[in-house]
Amino acid sequence: MSTADRVRTAVDRRVPDRGDPAWYVLGFALLLFVGFSVYMSLLYRSYWLTGADFGTYVHMFAQTVGGNGFLEQGKYTARGPESSYWGGHFTATLLGFLPLYALVESPYTLIVSKAFVLAASVPMCWKLARDQLDSTWIAGLVTASYALNPFLWNAWLFDFQEQILLPILLFAGYYAYTKRRYVTFVVFLTLVLFTNEFTAILVGGFLVALAVIAYRGNRLRQEAPMLGVSAVILVVSRIIAGWAIGVYTDSSGLPTDVVSPAFQAYITGSRVTIGNLVGILFANPSLFVDAVAIDLFDKVVFLVLLLLPVLFLAVADEVTVLSLVPFLGFAWVFAGRDVYYTFGAHYPFYLLPFVYIGAIRVLSRVDLSRRPEFDTDAWWNTTRGMLSGLFAVILVVNLAVGVAMGAEKDAIPRGGDDVETINEAIEVVPENASLITQNDIFPHVATRDNVTFTANRTLYYRYQRENPPPQPEYILMDTDLETQGIEWSQPLRTIFEGQLGDEYGLYAYDDDVWVFRQGYTGTTRGIGGDYGFDPKTYELSDIVRNEAIIIDGQLVGTGGQDGTYYWYGPGAMLPPGDYTATFQVNATSTGDQPVATLEAATGATPRPIASENVTTTDGLTNVTVDFSLDSVEPNVELRAKRAGGTGRLAFENVTVSARNDTPNASATRG
Repeated sequence: MSTADRVRTAVDRRVPDRGDPAWYVLGFALLLFVGFSVYMSLLYRSYWLTGADFGTYVHMFAQTVGGNGFLEQGKYTARGPESSYWGGHFTATLLGFLPLYALVESPYTLIVSKAFVLAASVPMCWKLARDQLDSTWIAGLVTASYALNPFLWNAWLFDFQEQILLPILLFAGYYAYTKRRYVTFVVFLTLVLFTNEFTAILVGGFLVALAVIAYRGNRLRQEAPMLGVSAVILVVSRIIAGWAIGVYTDSSGLPTDVVSPAFQAYITGSRVTIGNLVGILFANPSLFVDAVAIDLFDKVVFLVLLLLPVLFLAVADEVTVLSLVPFLGFAWVFAGRDVYYTFGAHYPFYLLPFVYIGAIRVLSRVDLSRRPEFDTDAWWNTTRGMLSGLFAVILVVNLAVGVAMGAEKDAIPRGGDDVETINEAIEVVPENASLITQNDIFPHVATRDNVTFTANRTLYYRYQRENPPPQPEYILMDTDLETQGIEWSQPLRTIFEGQLGDEYGLYAYDDDVWVFRQGYTGTTRGIGGDYGFDPKTYELSDIVRNEAIIIDGQLVGTGGQDGTYYWYGPGAMLPPGDYTATFQVNATSTGDQPVATLEAATGATPRPIASENVTTTDGLTNVTVDFSLDSVEPNVELRAKRAGGTGRLAFENVTVSARNDTPNASATRG
């Protein structure tokens, strides 16, 4: 047989026949790949993806490929923005994406790579299910359940991480195990362990499960060498991970703020290891109950939701139970953040493969290929129909929940002038200038060499305790941009409070997009046009209620003792200028004394700078308060307090507008 014939035979053996259901799976995987590539690209263009973790990976790859540092994150942590990712987590398989990024140096490379890897895990799940199950139909439903799993979709939306490799590696590894290809299995298991050091706790449980399975199947003697080698690799991977992390950081362990509150009083220092936590638990057994009891309802509900897409079948299998128990032990007992026990962020990539492997194993023990001798067609049809019906319901629920999760996160691509303004603001900052920006803008400047961001004030202050404060040349923020319901400019506003408009002059501004420049004293320019201030309306959702309640779309309070606030907010950041705040209110007073005082206030602890008393209005009326700002004010409140009179005050919104065509264009105090 010629070489060409051998190649043709090999290809024919591996390519599914025409009409094979595998083509439907491959087609659906292709649809997921294209769909999520386009969708995530649109979200990226809409400033929906964040610096932690998408922007950090873009920066890591750009710095490494450019020879400017090894996996430097650009994120302010206790270790600083120049620290390597290996200082917090060890991953070798992540380096496999570097050649792809070097080939096409673009954030879209990561988006497409993630979509390809996760979409490819769907056919791998199908191959495993079809090989193990007697029913092709049930195998297809299990695969569809995985492909439409809302936890998978939720993790897919979460930026970029090396953990995207785990589903395909675990499915492929277990498939090799079922075929008794032990060397191949060990190779895939090694890749899993070197994807992230956190996989060790799950792989440890996985190996114990395989040992139990081998013992029950009278194969323990045969599989002992493979299990022994795998255990050695697990230990070696932990040693290498510890060494690599130690090279790039002087500290190790978990930050104390991610540990359960039940353990906080027993921890000294800013970090703690899992071993220390276990020691604390053994010394104080009652902490187990205290820790598990925290948000117990949510813990149980999300565990049920995790197992629901496989009809809870996985709980009857050793692989799922023994693999998940170590993770659940950490999440329920030691962890202090709900992302662990609600299986948020990228954690579904760790868990879902074990859940579906367990479900497939349970279904493989059900013989659906033939009817028992005593039975009729009705039994077969009822059993098969029941499983099919249940999985069909689950698929619909999966799809609905997945869409709902995206809607809850406001994962809707947007465009228009707002996005264009941020794009133009980025161009205002010179490419080689040092820049600090906020979490959701960082991905769009992450390819630059001298750019940093902060998403967490606590981590920034930890850095600042050990280091001098940073002095970037530029600060870029958007105080109106909210990604996933979070205003990411807030940490920057707090960190640089007192410096904005003073040490950092307002270099450019437009529609809540700010560019500050160190030492700048010139006039403020516009972004993409003339400098100006567009009116801004703040609704009830922007206001903090105090002595008032919402009735029919209005914030309503009753008069009383002087000085108590009906409401306060919005804590807006405004450029220098002369302004008018127009309150839409309806006030009724039973006497001559005002029922409310409307105020404009500024400062960290806001003090009034202008006010207007309100007694009685003729229905819903505009009441104006004029005020002026000599410099950038990061915290402007437009609020109402009781003025001593009795009566009622209803409020709908407040609009801030410039009294002149353009506000004061002075960049700094003066």
